[in-house]
Amino acid sequence: MELSFSKQAKLETLDNFKYPKSDCCKQNFLKGYFYDVKFDDFTDIAVQPDIIKSTKITKKLLADFEIDSYVVTKEKSENKQTATIYITEEESIEKLEKMQKERIQCDKCAKAFFVGIFIKNGTVSDPAKEYQLEFVLSDEDKAAKLLAMLYRNGFIFKISQRRKSFVVYTRNSETIEDFLATIGAQSTCLELMSNKVVKDIRNRVNRIRNCETANIAKAAKASNEHIEAIEKLMSDGKYDLLSDDLKYIAELKLENPELSLSELAAICDPPMTKSSLNRRLKKLCELAKSEENNEQ
Repeated sequence: MELSFSKQAKLETLDNFKYPKSDCCKQNFLKGYFYDVKFDDFTDIAVQPDIIKSTKITKKLLADFEIDSYVVTKEKSENKQTATIYITEEESIEKLEKMQKERIQCDKCAKAFFVGIFIKNGTVSDPAKEYQLEFVLSDEDKAAKLLAMLYRNGFIFKISQRRKSFVVYTRNSETIEDFLATIGAQSTCLELMSNKVVKDIRNRVNRIRNCETANIAKAAKASNEHIEAIEKLMSDGKYDLLSDDLKYIAELKLENPELSLSELAAICDPPMTKSSLNRRLKKLCELAKSEENNEQ
């Protein structure tokens, strides 16, 4: 089964996350991973991430702080498993809750925290469809604190409510790139950047094509107006009254209706500028129009 872009990013982040040596970084990974947990009346904690292998490193980090946990894996369907990490002992829950209140201590702690919360609560959209990185949380106060933490580390996000959840998000592609690079998802970051380049080129080509199409349509309309004006002057018997230079331009236009102004100007004898040719053609249109007004 093909993985989503978001799961690919999480797996890469987890694979590149080196097991922290310092306790503060270990704690901050766990703070991020369990950030959205509610510690109410010491009820059992059950966390089910969409990246199953994250439970292994999480269980190991919990054990470093003597927090007992266990993982239950289930076969949900033929090609899909779920894994839930449980913390049920009151003493272990108290330790985890206390850990959540401790502050970041070293310059690597923020990264460890962002890795933990991205793996558990983050989602990044496929850049082929849209640019969006978000964290979905159940608590408004925690969402506001996450927003502030991201801002302090140079990441500008916004916050909105989605049903009963609070979403901390950004649609800025550069912010998403910086965040992915920070947490260790470099390949995913490069894929996003590559996709953005392709999308920008495609948009530029489409703009050029649309512009060319519009110019062609405009030129075709003008050409038809020129020919209709010349034919009207002929049908009204006014053609012979034209000056020699206007007659020459009229005949040249009738003989080469498919040529653009630039091409028609180039075959004039002697050659003339595009603007000079355009003035003469406009003069023919004005004369035909004046005749039409006189008839009315």
